[in-house]
Amino acid sequence: MPWLWTSYENPQLHMPNTNNALEGVFTDIKTKLRVHSGITRMRRMALIQEYIARHY
Repeated sequence: MPWLWTSYENPQLHMPNTNNALEGVFTDIKTKLRVHSGITRMRRMALIQEYIARHY
């Protein structure tokens, strides 16, 4: 509970008050994994790591 209003009480942190951006990233990764549904677990992890490295 003490962290609940952190984004409002500390505007200098520039913290978003929603998780919409994060949900968008997860949706994009899930879509890419769904297209490549036959890949192995190791290649799936490599795809996620590469996606994060290129975009963030």
